[in-house]
Amino acid sequence: MQLAAGKFYGKTLKQYQAGGFSLSETRYLPGSILPRHSHESHYFCFVLRGTYTESYERKVRSCEPSMILYHPAGELHAQYFDKTAVDLFRIEVKPARLRYVSQPDLSMDGCDFRGGLPVGLAYKLYEEFREPDAVSHLAIEGLGLELIAAIARQTRRGGNALRRPPQWLSQAHELIKSRYLEPLPLDNIASAVGVHPVTLAREFRLYYGCTVGETIRRDRIAFACRELLKPDERLTDIAISAGFYDQSHFAKTFKRIVGMTPARYRANFRPR
Repeated sequence: MQLAAGKFYGKTLKQYQAGGFSLSETRYLPGSILPRHSHESHYFCFVLRGTYTESYERKVRSCEPSMILYHPAGELHAQYFDKTAVDLFRIEVKPARLRYVSQPDLSMDGCDFRGGLPVGLAYKLYEEFREPDAVSHLAIEGLGLELIAAIARQTRRGGNALRRPPQWLSQAHELIKSRYLEPLPLDNIASAVGVHPVTLAREFRLYYGCTVGETIRRDRIAFACRELLKPDERLTDIAISAGFYDQSHFAKTFKRIVGMTPARYRANFRPR
């Protein structure tokens, strides 16, 4: 089954349209199973609350809060919402907005992100969606286009999407993703994969579109976002757990990446 533009399974909580983008928030109850289906429109899906399993293109992925996924029009997928209620924020895109990314050298098919600039932009879009004002339509259009560019750019990996990164670089990337909460000097990462730190820094940015430090910082903020959804966790403890020197440093970095303070994020996204 293919769903028409603006149509999704689940309970629609709110919808808003601006600048060639259609925004919506949808809730799914525990135990919900969505049959295999596709959508007429391209859209980004940002997980606000809860976890679920999704199958797509003969693959399966676990989806969790602060994760953003891109679904191209016509992609077949199915979802299973197991133990918790799930809230999803979707950004549908009119075809004209994605025309430039349909060129052969720019592909975004089936990508997802658990941190980085795309996640920060999704938070800012959701903030505009929740509390629109007289200029929100301009802000949403600008943020939506920036989201498309950020994901397309990161998918290209600095122009190297057509060839795989060397094995040592993939190993370095996996090491960083699995140990981002630990003190992780560049020298130690380079030593672990057998290359010079200069080589690691240069090739990492070339393939992944950002520095090692930026990747770690954004993954720590994504971790903090998940922790902030736990009402009993103190901000000070979250800051320390996320690898920041103190709460002030954490708050400044959080606001720069997410676009709001940790306290405001908690107030906006706490479970209902």
